[in-house]
Amino acid sequence: MLEPNNFSLLPCQKEDFLDIAKREYFCFPPFDPLADDDPVSLDTFFCKVAPEEDRFHFSKTYKFVENEYPSNILALASICNSGFTFNSYEEKPQSLRGVGFNEDFPSIMLLAFGVRLDCQKQGIGTVAFNKLVEMIKESSIAGVRMLTLHPLESAIPFYKSLGCVEVFTDEFEEEVESMFLDIWQ
Repeated sequence: MLEPNNFSLLPCQKEDFLDIAKREYFCFPPFDPLADDDPVSLDTFFCKVAPEEDRFHFSKTYKFVENEYPSNILALASICNSGFTFNSYEEKPQSLRGVGFNEDFPSIMLLAFGVRLDCQKQGIGTVAFNKLVEMIKESSIAGVRMLTLHPLESAIPFYKSLGCVEVFTDEFEEEVESMFLDIWQ
């Protein structure tokens, strides 16, 4: 079992993005992250999009590392400020009804989250996600209530196992549009 205290979530540096580009850690499908601009590839996102957004303060990317080997990146998470609105009162979970002054909740959006291919199915994603939530809670000064995300269909069971709740599209009641986690519940 993984001991969460043996791991840290640290801000990514420029060198980290260059290292990721050389190794193709997070690819699916496996494209060249420096040559391809396919937004489905996590390597492409982490190598091209995240450094630019980070530079302009639109988002921030964090690396999940083992304390003993801080240069060995096991997972990445890219987040930005956001807001989240429920379409109706009935859609809100009981814990959020009557909370706040309006329907819009300040939130952090998880833009991308990836566990290195050779580290998947080992519990690293769960520990990294929980570390991210703890970091958001500790850093939140002015009322961030939720972590929101737009999951890949294959990742929905993973996020559900972490307590995230699905928000379905208006057109198709079984199609997940986004998910959220009430980080203060």
